[in-house]
Amino acid sequence: MTHRIGIVGSGPSGFFSAEHILRMCEECEVDMFERYFDPFGLVRKGVAPDSPKIREVTRAFDNIAKNPRFAYFGNVEVGRDISISEMLIFYDAIILACGMETSQRLGIPGEDLPGSYTANSIVGWYNCHPVYRSLDIHLDGRKAIIIGMGNVSLDVARILLRRVDQLKPTDISNEAIEKLEKSNIEEIYIVGRRGPAQAKFKENELLTLKELSDVDLMVKEDELILNEASKKEMKDNPSIERIVTFFERLRNVRRKNSKVINFLFYRTPIRVNGRGKVEEVIFEKNNLVGEPYNQKTEGTGIIDTIPCDMVVASIGYRGNVLPGIPFDERRGIIPNEKGRVIKNGNILERIYVAGWIKRGPVGLIGHNRADSLETVSCLLEDLPKLEKCTLRNREEVIRFLHNKNIRYITYSDWKVIDEYEQYQGKLEGKIRKRVCSIEEVWEILGKSKNCYT
Repeated sequence: MTHRIGIVGSGPSGFFSAEHILRMCEECEVDMFERYFDPFGLVRKGVAPDSPKIREVTRAFDNIAKNPRFAYFGNVEVGRDISISEMLIFYDAIILACGMETSQRLGIPGEDLPGSYTANSIVGWYNCHPVYRSLDIHLDGRKAIIIGMGNVSLDVARILLRRVDQLKPTDISNEAIEKLEKSNIEEIYIVGRRGPAQAKFKENELLTLKELSDVDLMVKEDELILNEASKKEMKDNPSIERIVTFFERLRNVRRKNSKVINFLFYRTPIRVNGRGKVEEVIFEKNNLVGEPYNQKTEGTGIIDTIPCDMVVASIGYRGNVLPGIPFDERRGIIPNEKGRVIKNGNILERIYVAGWIKRGPVGLIGHNRADSLETVSCLLEDLPKLEKCTLRNREEVIRFLHNKNIRYITYSDWKVIDEYEQYQGKLEGKIRKRVCSIEEVWEILGKSKNCYT
């Protein structure tokens, strides 16, 4: 008997899950559902355009998609176009690999003022994300503050300050280029609650800032003071030591006419002020207290006010709630044990999770391979005893979508769009020219095309 597995989400964790299933179980078929027309999740919509090599992993995903036991249903949103309970009619088990699309909020007064943005909206804007490509972003001011010390903060800072002539050949959206050409941003503060030893930057991501020859990287000596617990963390971890050393070697005097990225530590944002728009952020300075690897921030009562023209919250991501699926509001993930979804303390049979929605927004693309293997191993172990789905072939899924008038995108359709983007990009001297909307997709594929088959 052929086993039918549905995967929700087409990012790395979804494709790695499909790869493991197809390799480990010859009797399994995999159908992948994606809410947008284009696959690859944050590889396409989250990676900064000046880091094109990271996107090369999609070649491996193309090979996975060639398997005749695999099918892709793009432009189909689970929870809207098809419910989880409806999916269980067609699939013996479902893997939720839908990632994390929502930015964590600062939760402070004034964060909704014009000029205040979330990191995922900025990232989506320059990556031509269908939701954020028309973001009403204003870059007419001089100073920006990015709150958070992860790799996304570095991406945003780099794109805002990098020379536009270096960005034009990438696949950055043309809308973003038009705004960046008129940008007045010349000074960015990257601010974190903890110290340099607790920064979440990856070493190679920090080093990419060195590519910005006309940008000074600056930090003042008093920002780099470490308590004994932080010194112990640094001593135990060579990577942390190298990151701290990186900061210690930065400038503390700005060159004339240069742009600048300032690193500030030990500050918690408490309020965004402005009359009709962002004008300043109020921070409270912190101390770190506690044992190594378990330090907490403790407010000092000392206030630091930083004038700015825009502020970007880059403090992490959280998942979206799916109807009928449990959700941990505090962690922003679906509760699980090794990928088996847990509801009210019990395993929710036939439902599994993989990727960020399983473990939180940590790790690089490659970490999803091992994470997905753990989930798939549990699924295949459970498969013989799981309740079997009612309708057992792909044609039934196609008929269901057809009856609901849902126009879906196949992987073959996506390859047409992929080739179109690369061709149009070549004409403009770019890696690719992004297609940003489903309306463009239908036009490219042909308005009379029957996309149900």
